[in-house]
Amino acid sequence: MPSLPRFFDRIHPLFLTMVLAVTVLQVGTLGPGSLDRIVTVATMNMLLAIGIYVFSGTSGVITFGQLAFAALGAYTAGLVRIPVDQKERLLMDLPSFIQQAQFSEVEAILLGGGVAAAAAAILAIPLMRLTGLSAGLASLSLLFIALTVANGWDDFTRGPQGLSAVPRGITANTALYWMLAMMALVFVYQITKNGLRLMSSREDEVASRAIGVNVGFERGISFVISGFIMGIGGGLYVIFLGAINPRFFFVSLTFLIITMMVIGGFNSLAGAVMGAIVVSVISDVLRRAETGDFFGIDFPSRLGFQDLILAAVLYLVILARPEGITKGKEFVVGPIHRWAMRYEHRQMVEPKDDPPASAPKPDDTS
Repeated sequence: MPSLPRFFDRIHPLFLTMVLAVTVLQVGTLGPGSLDRIVTVATMNMLLAIGIYVFSGTSGVITFGQLAFAALGAYTAGLVRIPVDQKERLLMDLPSFIQQAQFSEVEAILLGGGVAAAAAAILAIPLMRLTGLSAGLASLSLLFIALTVANGWDDFTRGPQGLSAVPRGITANTALYWMLAMMALVFVYQITKNGLRLMSSREDEVASRAIGVNVGFERGISFVISGFIMGIGGGLYVIFLGAINPRFFFVSLTFLIITMMVIGGFNSLAGAVMGAIVVSVISDVLRRAETGDFFGIDFPSRLGFQDLILAAVLYLVILARPEGITKGKEFVVGPIHRWAMRYEHRQMVEPKDDPPASAPKPDDTS
């Protein structure tokens, strides 16, 4: 059991990251009503970035397929949220237990996360044996498989038309609560023994295996946690939009989330959050410029301008600061860390009171 100063030193980066996220997102809601939607989307994207970080950031294995779990969570949550009468009209061939299911918002989101986590647990068995380029290609193929299944499984997904008639109910504050909960989950995981073992394999896989770390097993745990968080994010999205189609969780959103992580810092939770904030602000500005309405200033629209500038920013960051804005480190207050370290040092070097010595027994000379 760590001492109180040491515990506070370990946990305070989480509070600093939370304060940053809450402050920026709440400031965004103070503007015009149209900003509420932008802030909500930014919050959900931040949650997705956290979901990718918990696997790729802690393991060092780049993945492009985690949005497949978001799609699975979205379809699962959507199916159990659509009113029964609407399902009987739109999805007549559903199994009866799904046809009659009617879950609350929270239950639907958690179910989406649970189904995505179960799928991740199954897929982790073959995928966690791969590293490097093989892992990246396998994860990308997972994204294409999800798209193909969603396009072709009409009985469950309505194919290219996608799901609709999902009751809407996600607000900026609701998305914020879910994002903070997932942030806490990821931070606690990364300071546990499992998280520390996985991060050690990220730094030196050979050395980690040499000291007995089961790298595949540790990656599998983080992969399942990532699947759960991505499923939660997908559930939030479908309830926020009220509809979803197979192409929503595909290359464009994947590129956006990966860009957030690279710009913020791939190897830290703070980097995922910071990158999501920066890219969300840039994206909103570029989106306005792309449509020709830049805060009341009209000029010719430029289709594709947003993707072009984001790609250029990503390229410049990779060249100038490959570690990202945070350099792959968590937010830490130096004085708090030094205070905790001094306290631990004093505890180790200060002599402890020895128990009183018992009086010597007199020699028995008789």
